[in-house]
Amino acid sequence: MIKIHKNDSIVDIIIKIKNNTEKELIIEFPFGHPVLHNYTSLKIIKTKAAKRELIIITNDKTAKKIWKNLGIKYSITDNPDLVEYNYTFLEYFLYTFKNYFREIKDVFLQKNHDNVLSRYNKRYWNWKIWYFITFIFFSLFLLIFIFYFAVNKTYIYISPEIEVKTKAKNFVFTEMKEDEYVLDENTIKLKKIEKVVSINEKFWTSGISEKTVSNSRWKITLYNKFSDEIDLRENTRVESASWVTFLIEWDVTIPASSVSWSWEVIPGKIDAYAISRSHDNTWKISGSKANIWSWTILTLPWLKEDKDKIYAISITDFKWANDNYTKILTTEDIENAKLLLRWKIETEALKQIKNDINESNKINNVEFEILWIDDIIKFSNFEIFWLENLKPGQETEKFELWATIKISTYSYNKELLISKMRNDISNNIIEDVEEILEINSSSLRIANILWTENYPYSIKATAQVEVLFIHNFLSKTNSYVERLKTIVAWMDKEEAEKILLNNSKISNVKIETKPFFIDNISKITDNIIFKVVRD
Repeated sequence: MIKIHKNDSIVDIIIKIKNNTEKELIIEFPFGHPVLHNYTSLKIIKTKAAKRELIIITNDKTAKKIWKNLGIKYSITDNPDLVEYNYTFLEYFLYTFKNYFREIKDVFLQKNHDNVLSRYNKRYWNWKIWYFITFIFFSLFLLIFIFYFAVNKTYIYISPEIEVKTKAKNFVFTEMKEDEYVLDENTIKLKKIEKVVSINEKFWTSGISEKTVSNSRWKITLYNKFSDEIDLRENTRVESASWVTFLIEWDVTIPASSVSWSWEVIPGKIDAYAISRSHDNTWKISGSKANIWSWTILTLPWLKEDKDKIYAISITDFKWANDNYTKILTTEDIENAKLLLRWKIETEALKQIKNDINESNKINNVEFEILWIDDIIKFSNFEIFWLENLKPGQETEKFELWATIKISTYSYNKELLISKMRNDISNNIIEDVEEILEINSSSLRIANILWTENYPYSIKATAQVEVLFIHNFLSKTNSYVERLKTIVAWMDKEEAEKILLNNSKISNVKIETKPFFIDNISKITDNIIFKVVRD
């Protein structure tokens, strides 16, 4: 037999096992030895015993579950030195207290106090009193000891870390009639949807009748700071700070500059007439913006450099320009309207078909949506009306067109697809160590098309979805929690929280110990209780 002392570590126990040559390995443990409650340590002892039968003798009953799981035989000892450990504290306290109370009652309930003193001399009586007081203190100590080591419970509240994984599965999407049903688990029914949509839109014209545009005209002075004279041709452009463009009405030559006696450059200058253009440099109607004040500086926009050496200044106010002009229809207006009308009617058709699907979903309590893949939405029979009434050059500010188009596409039951993917993902979870927290249905997409057929319309495609997983700490087949209990057993609460927070499967931890004045985790793993809290 191997006798284990309370201070022996697992290493000491292994050495004793190696030195023991008996065919039957019997080990006696004292009450409360930490190895008795450590699954890993007991498994090591079981391994070191090899083929020999292993029997543990102890008066500690609390670890029987672990011994049974490991297939270890055990025997509860009746050693009189440890008999108090076979009682609960209350049982042991009541048992001892009753014995001593009975003796004290026998003393104090005697009819004749003198007879009592004659039976118990003073010295013997004092010894009994001190014995009783010692017992009371010992019982209180035993109460604290058992409460601290046996009754101490720890509740660990953990929030599992959320892990996002992309899961995929191949499905066959095939067109079916309303009365047809899907029998294959990997087949999703497609429903064809067609709709004819019409819209009418008004468009603004951009052309301007030049004969109705008013221009401003008056006199400017051109300046030249170069040492050579400058020739400017008719219709040379000059520009104001507000982007209004003016044209010089005839050819001019600006004299060269000269130098004064104080070496100051005197620019050469010449007067000329300028008239405003109907459009400014940004191709907007100049209108009343062409009515500039006198002494307005005008630059030559075609100059890249030296704009401060050749410039013009208005001599008087420019007048007579106004914003009264006539808009006309241009060829560009018609072509742009066609393109814009096609885009608008396709957008409107897609919007209407989505609304039709949503209304049907509400009525039938289903979740259908368009199968979003390339070329799944087709437009045909696009036709524009009232084009024959439009002639470029006609005076009008706006015109109206009407168009029709046919849209066709396919919808599927999204809720059914998500359900089939959920079943497939659940069936593939290994050893029940993961738990599906949520499937993000908005992330569902068709990732890859494997093949396509047209009659009837069918495709085989890969559907992908993002799944939120958490570790399944409460699974009965998952021993991960037991390993965590072994790690944190007997640790300080703060240290245990730090260790658990460093675990990649845990996002938040809160530890409560009972009684409240104990700061350490329970030494007994069965008294460590994990609870999962989902944020």
